Amino acid sequence: MPGKCSGPMTNTYSSKQLAILALLATMIFWGSAAVFMRTLALSLSPENSLALRYVFITVINVAVLLALGTWRIPRADWSRFLIAGLAGMGGYNWFVNEGFALVPAGLGTIITMVEPFMIAVLAWALLSEKLSRFVWLGIAIASIGAIALFWDDLTSATGSTVSVRGIIYLLFCCLCWAIYTIAARPLLQTYDSLTVTALTMTIAAPFMIALASEPLLQLAQRLDLRQWAELVYLIGPSGLIGTLLWNYGSKNLTGAATGMFLYLIPVVAVACGALILAEPVTVNIILGGLSMLAGVAVVQFGPSFIKRS
Repeated sequence: MPGKCSGPMTNTYSSKQLAILALLATMIFWGSAAVFMRTLALSLSPENSLALRYVFITVINVAVLLALGTWRIPRADWSRFLIAGLAGMGGYNWFVNEGFALVPAGLGTIITMVEPFMIAVLAWALLSEKLSRFVWLGIAIASIGAIALFWDDLTSATGSTVSVRGIIYLLFCCLCWAIYTIAARPLLQTYDSLTVTALTMTIAAPFMIALASEPLLQLAQRLDLRQWAELVYLIGPSGLIGTLLWNYGSKNLTGAATGMFLYLIPVVAVACGALILAEPVTVNIILGGLSMLAGVAVVQFGPSFIKRS
């Protein structure tokens, strides 16, 4: 039998509060992973790094599915799992790797900030979720913050040739993650987050592993201790746990509210870059980060604040 969703929360935390905590943890994992993705990709190449991660992720996911017996999915649900796994998980990983290889990091991050908007629009169009004024206000505030956060990168890139193909790839990567989030939401009402996470990642795995440009066993044998530590972090907290918590949050919040948390990824990434790589922190970074935090807060807590007042 597939894992069914549990009943209402009976402890001191509501489902919404736990979902917010889960998504905050996810953004910390995904934001901090940017540093390790960068260093590992430089030593292995983005494609080889991704392929190697997915070998270990697949072994863990298959073991979990077999142990729990939750891989037995009714035929009627397989089409949605395939869409989430192939178009969502697989498509996102391919397009984001190719896009950032062609577009400067600052401009690329600004482009990917349309992702929350795409999730909100798809949730409205396909799931009939309402888009409140707080959603639009939060998106506007956070978008302004994203521009401020990467203003120095944008101005320094002025005059350089920007790859149109790279921009298109990044837009498609945003669309793919929006598809994943919306396609997985109905599944999360029937199956537990662990099953949805494991199955969709396993479906995408053959395509991620096929990206490798050299034998993966030889790659693994060349890794030093630091690279293994980076790989473990990208497999565990960033890969498996992060996606699991994302699906849990998506299950208990609207698509628009879930997508807004993605604005926190560059804030965490910049903070980790300053702490781990000693990258400079400018006034624009501080103001942009605060604005992006404010945008997320408006969407999550604005309606509750209005009701209390």
